[in-house]
Amino acid sequence: MQRLFLSIGAMKAGTTWVYSFLSRHPEINFTPEKEIHFLADYYTDHNPLTKQHLSRRLNARLKGIQHLRVERQSSIQEWYEHAYIPGEKTIKWYKSLFNETITDHHWNADFSNLSALINKQGWQKIKQDISNQIKAIYILREPCERLWSQFKFSQKPNSQATEAQLMQQASTFLATRSAKIHSQYCFNLDNARAGLGIENVKALIFDDIQDKPLEFLRSIEQFLKISDHNYTNNGDLGRKINTTSNNIPPLQFRLLCEAITCREIEGLNHRGIKVPQRWLPQ
Repeated sequence: MQRLFLSIGAMKAGTTWVYSFLSRHPEINFTPEKEIHFLADYYTDHNPLTKQHLSRRLNARLKGIQHLRVERQSSIQEWYEHAYIPGEKTIKWYKSLFNETITDHHWNADFSNLSALINKQGWQKIKQDISNQIKAIYILREPCERLWSQFKFSQKPNSQATEAQLMQQASTFLATRSAKIHSQYCFNLDNARAGLGIENVKALIFDDIQDKPLEFLRSIEQFLKISDHNYTNNGDLGRKINTTSNNIPPLQFRLLCEAITCREIEGLNHRGIKVPQRWLPQ
């Protein structure tokens, strides 16, 4: 594969918003499935590409394309049923999902947040196996707010629960492997940079999506060395996509996350990544 552009995280940090605009860029080629998850499946021990997952993705995607032209619906359904779903999930299978005839100025793209979990050796192997021209973005969100969003999304806590019950559920969630590994911004970023090269992994700040969305998208275009695209035809740049309701963490949850938040902010600053002032402890 000539060029591969990845968004590797963080989970619940605006990936869907970025995809909704960049998928219209003529020099970026996405498959019908935004999160293929092959890299995490093949190069880590997480193995997300189960038959159940593939079936759910097919059903979810078909439900979400009813507004498209009939020909486009048929094309997407055919891709899932004949390319994405069947076959052994090998490197050859992964490459076959993409456009192999793209020009020198185009990128194939795969936005899977589970890719952040790949270690240094895994990234080095991906360069050997798939493409030696890989660029990745890693969107960083204020650690506690991201965890709260992940908690609400994955645990779906009972709205009738008392505060004590909610915090007990939250405490249990924070001890899970998923919560821990997706919160390790610095560790995940170091692995990707060590494997792909620091110049090929760009850290972005979630707050900039809301504060300066066009500059955010332009920074990605510059990173990929592609042309500026007119995104005003793709809808409101300020709109929110796929957000979890009630995103402000309660004080008790912030206290539970305090050590994680301090660790990551200190680590990002140490790596020269400037975080917004509002992230800093008050």
